[in-house]
Amino acid sequence: MTTRAITLSLLVLAAIVQAAPAQDLALVNATVIDGTGAVPLANATVIIRGGRIVSVGVSADVSGLQTIDLGGRYVLPGLVDAHCHLDSPDAAKRALMSGVTTARVLGEGYWQATGTRDLIKAGHLEGPELLTAGPIIRPKPGVPFYVTQPEFGEWMSGELRGPQNVAAVVRAVLAKGVDVIKVGASERAGLASTDPRRPELTYEELKAAVDEATKAGRFVAAHAHAERGAEDAVRAGVRSIEHGTYVNERTLQMMKAQGTFLVPTLAVMSPLGDPQGDQADEVALRVRTWHMQTALRAVVRRAKALGVTVAAATDGSYGSGDDTARIRVQHDMEHLVECGFSPMEAIVAATRDGARVLGIDQRTGTVSAGKEADLIVLDRDPLQDLRATFEPLLVVANGHVVLNRVY
Repeated sequence: MTTRAITLSLLVLAAIVQAAPAQDLALVNATVIDGTGAVPLANATVIIRGGRIVSVGVSADVSGLQTIDLGGRYVLPGLVDAHCHLDSPDAAKRALMSGVTTARVLGEGYWQATGTRDLIKAGHLEGPELLTAGPIIRPKPGVPFYVTQPEFGEWMSGELRGPQNVAAVVRAVLAKGVDVIKVGASERAGLASTDPRRPELTYEELKAAVDEATKAGRFVAAHAHAERGAEDAVRAGVRSIEHGTYVNERTLQMMKAQGTFLVPTLAVMSPLGDPQGDQADEVALRVRTWHMQTALRAVVRRAKALGVTVAAATDGSYGSGDDTARIRVQHDMEHLVECGFSPMEAIVAATRDGARVLGIDQRTGTVSAGKEADLIVLDRDPLQDLRATFEPLLVVANGHVVLNRVY
């Protein structure tokens, strides 16, 4: 599909889908797990007005409000997917129905995710709040980048190199209205033809990207498996290390000192380690992934021990047909538990700490007064059975009830 056809399709959807008003609600007889790690609050009432949480307590005046009696069921913040690649209205809806009310899209082709973001923001589509990065800025950004940014075509047959050139690309991407910048500090892991141990952008190039983004008030996320690439990215001042498979002790210590976040995307290793088919490239990818799983789990355990903040994420598409489509944030939460997190810590990683990575924790990520009403309701205690998170009974996004299975 051409860029023009995609744009026209999105405009048609915008014309036919109507935005629903936010609802003033009272969720009564709730057990609140607020996303901060605090002890759950039983017999609670959550009051929502104008899309925001007004109060959370054991009593409240609910007169004049639509009331939903939860019968002791569990209220949590909406989940935050700190690293995904959804890029269509259908994918956004799937993410929302899984309980994701906020997602950071780190890399897209042809600006589809950003278009989807804007339709959601305008109320024309149901979906999570999306923070998008546009294309990944790396030495070989790919055909979609050059098709949509033809002014940089002189590098198409070679590599984008040099701090000044990287800075120019960052400015161009920022001009498109992105929420975050993503840079390539190492090669990809998901292709048999690339080597995740090999750095990509140099320290000077990474620093140029961070400097330009900082001027515009934007954070930088660094795709980084490689030991040196990750260290250079942290030194350059990125907000988060994405993946971090071969991060060394020195870099983890630096991340702790600087407040750099780790988004390991543990769960995506499962489909990458079991691709569909038995071609030589797929077998090579499978073997590499098995090797990387052990290394990444060790990094996550060490990061936790040091106090580096870890956020949950899918690295998935929420689409159909690709290997990552089946991954949900809940899968990553389970993997965090396998790495030594308690169920409560895994919930915090998928809610408050995800919002912290995105820099929006002042308005979402916890169930507390003044925050946006981004909530999910579960039928049983996720602290006893984390798999209760997989199928929310109720999803509230910015005050809108978008899914209700509470009968």
